[in-house]
Amino acid sequence: MDVESVGAEVGQRGRGRGRAAWIAGVAALAVVAGGATYVVTGRDETPKATAGTGATPTATASSTSADIIAEEKLLAGIDATLKGRAAALVAGRLPQFLAFTDPKNAKLVQSDKQLFANLQQLGLKQLSYVRVPTFSPEQRTKLGPGARALRIRMLVQLEGIDQAPRVTQIGYAFAQRGGRWVVVDNDDAEAANRGDSREPWELGPIEVARGRGVLVVSSPGEAKNGRRLVREAEAAIPAVRAATKRAQAGILVVAMAARRSWDSSAITGGHPAGAVAIPNMSPANADASEFKVTGSRVVINPTYRKTSDRFLLAHEFTHAAMAPLGFGAPIWLVEGYAEYVERHLLERSNYSNWVGSQRRDLRKKAIKSLVVLPIDGVFHGDYDEDSYGVAWLIVEYLANKYGVATVNALYAETAAQADDPALRDKSLSKHLKLTETALVAALKKYTGPS
Repeated sequence: MDVESVGAEVGQRGRGRGRAAWIAGVAALAVVAGGATYVVTGRDETPKATAGTGATPTATASSTSADIIAEEKLLAGIDATLKGRAAALVAGRLPQFLAFTDPKNAKLVQSDKQLFANLQQLGLKQLSYVRVPTFSPEQRTKLGPGARALRIRMLVQLEGIDQAPRVTQIGYAFAQRGGRWVVVDNDDAEAANRGDSREPWELGPIEVARGRGVLVVSSPGEAKNGRRLVREAEAAIPAVRAATKRAQAGILVVAMAARRSWDSSAITGGHPAGAVAIPNMSPANADASEFKVTGSRVVINPTYRKTSDRFLLAHEFTHAAMAPLGFGAPIWLVEGYAEYVERHLLERSNYSNWVGSQRRDLRKKAIKSLVVLPIDGVFHGDYDEDSYGVAWLIVEYLANKYGVATVNALYAETAAQADDPALRDKSLSKHLKLTETALVAALKKYTGPS
């Protein structure tokens, strides 16, 4: 649904309000779906040596004992540095934190000072670093003799927002200074292997606005917009909670001007998404090799940060609330439920006439030609932007016919399943006593809430 189509009745609430799939961002961890826990199986976990990288291979049977001992000593020293950095961040001790930063690199020292200040401003409950054990140290000769880059998982829990520590994959390079391993590069892109986007605390100075169960991060000079988004979020959360019964206790909203706060691959309907809910992956074991979804954050496309509203946030917060259930639900249910919550909020916000006109238009065009439910992989290919509207009407019909509790039960069961049409058909039959064909036929007769 593009805001331009809303017209004068709703006004300019934000242009290009497309949505990306709610599981965006999970691929960086290379998880396996089909249950409550996700196991890291990424093909990039063990890098191969390439020209110019000087990658150091993992110790093998042919390695000498001296080589093995030297690498173990190197990794032990780096682990101690990571532990020291984490302890200093949690304790709020800047001098202790900077003791693990290369003092010869003034630009890096300033970057780490800003990183420290940002994390303190956000409010840390927990923070730790876990070195990815399958990633061999890579030489970084341009940073000095003996410099090594490593892939690291940074686990951050924000006070009052995150239910559990959320993992971010980062790359650090280290070198020895005065007998101690220190950070000489806090953003080694090759080791991190996470694309161009970055965490909000990595992007220079930030503004932070807090509300009931929400924290908004914005760019310098945009505190007013941050406070506006807090109010919009506080208006959206009750609508999400009323429908899903699952709204998370706290949620982070990123609304920055910096382009690198946004993943440019978040595309929907052929154009950039307006916002995306990114699941928080939290460790399920001590070595952070297995993960579970414990909530989500919402990142707003910088282009639309000043026009995004409670309605778009209600949509994304619905994705966030349902994320811990799993990734197996069909896209018509995932997007349709988020659209249902959003449009229900629109109706209760004096936009019922517009919602009614959208329902009538969809029935005349897209629903009239509907043959199968909008399917995964070609969600936009069947009906272009009408895919969201079609999905909305499916869920609205189900909610009115069977009740929201039944929709929630259907969602929970399909989300926990593997991506298997046969299992989905079985769930439809169990909860609705319908086949997909019968549901399509019933939808064609649906005229709206009675």
